[in-house]
Amino acid sequence: MRALQRIVDPAGVFLSVEDRICYSFDATTFSCIPGVVLRPTTTEQVSGILSIAAEEGVWVVPRGAGTGFAGSSIPWEGSVALSFERMNRVLSFSPKDRRCVVQPGVVNGFLQRYVGQKDLFFPPDPSSLEVCTLGGNVAQSASGPRALRYGSTKDYVTSLDVVASDGSVWSVSETSGGYDLLSLLVGSEGTLGVITAIGLRLVPVPESWNTFMAYFKSLEQASVAVARLSSEGIIPTVLEVMDEVTLRCVEEYLNKESSPGVGAVLFVEVTGSETEVKVLSQRIELTFSKLGQIRYESACTESERERLWILRRSVSPALARVAPTKINEDVCVPRSRLPELVGAIDALARRDRLNIYTFGHIGDGNLHVNIMTDVRNKEEMERVDGCVESLLETTLSLGGTISGEHGIGVAKSKYLSREVGPVGMRLLRDIKNAFDPAGILNPGKILEPLPEARPEV
Repeated sequence: MRALQRIVDPAGVFLSVEDRICYSFDATTFSCIPGVVLRPTTTEQVSGILSIAAEEGVWVVPRGAGTGFAGSSIPWEGSVALSFERMNRVLSFSPKDRRCVVQPGVVNGFLQRYVGQKDLFFPPDPSSLEVCTLGGNVAQSASGPRALRYGSTKDYVTSLDVVASDGSVWSVSETSGGYDLLSLLVGSEGTLGVITAIGLRLVPVPESWNTFMAYFKSLEQASVAVARLSSEGIIPTVLEVMDEVTLRCVEEYLNKESSPGVGAVLFVEVTGSETEVKVLSQRIELTFSKLGQIRYESACTESERERLWILRRSVSPALARVAPTKINEDVCVPRSRLPELVGAIDALARRDRLNIYTFGHIGDGNLHVNIMTDVRNKEEMERVDGCVESLLETTLSLGGTISGEHGIGVAKSKYLSREVGPVGMRLLRDIKNAFDPAGILNPGKILEPLPEARPEV
């Protein structure tokens, strides 16, 4: 403990129970108080921390803002919670090259405004962008509503500075030869190395936009419309969905007049040149009108556009008022199978007598299935577990994946083998052992079970 404390200045060491509790949880139901919280400011400090941890066999759990839905940043008893909140600087920015280098503690929304001054933006835009950090975004390969057109974080990372489990420091970039180590590290949830600097690719702000809401009588109708768009090669920038109960919840939260007769709403944004936006918007509206659209609401000004975006980004805080516990599954299926997934979710809600709120990035087949419950109700939680089990099995049977963007962490580690199979699991373990032979980096995440107990700090 004293050796670790000497590496970081006093303001970067939290020992009290009150302070450590603040780093014990994320957006899931999991929690555990770490042995110590260390908040480094430099790569050298991170290297020193990991060198000592490797010698002593102490577990180290990297942490961003703790907004994740997979339990990836949950520490373990006696472990070091390594928080990057003080490593929050933009190290370089070249508008001409459309590149920047940032520390992992930079908040996504801050970067958007920073580069936006030069008419550039970073496409990944999680709903928590005003809180979540870029280190966490890289660790989970986060995406967001714009992923339909622009892709996820992995498509914009150009380089990483990484501290290995033994404390050694190395850099990797998209130009490196040999195996694609950059892609391997993005989305690895802090289990292969600790990221201390991130190179990012930026893109120009689009010339024009059109943002609108399309209302349907049912979620099934909306999912059929999305599948039709996909089959016809019509790809907007954003294509989000809220089912009826989610929409009602958000409208109440924002004190907005309710939408009678609406079973689902699609949130759509089209960007590009003025001509591209006009033509694509007309094609989308025509398709929707043929497939059950009952109302159309378009934003004509920037303030109206922001009002529609607020509606979408208010889902999580609105749901927080429904029940004390939210189990958020982010399953993803081929767009042509969306109607089947929607039907299955409805059947599971009835079978298990659960309140399920569905929304998400339906444009790329990714639905956030939120079971609103109370973790203190053991009988109901048993039904929740059964529902999640059935949901993930159904997703895999439809050719989908158990996690569209939230990662695996501890929440889905026991289901991963069903998706990748025994050979895939063996290869994943071999990769983990090659990068972290001592098993000290974020143990128990992605791969289960949790390793045998290690020395505590």
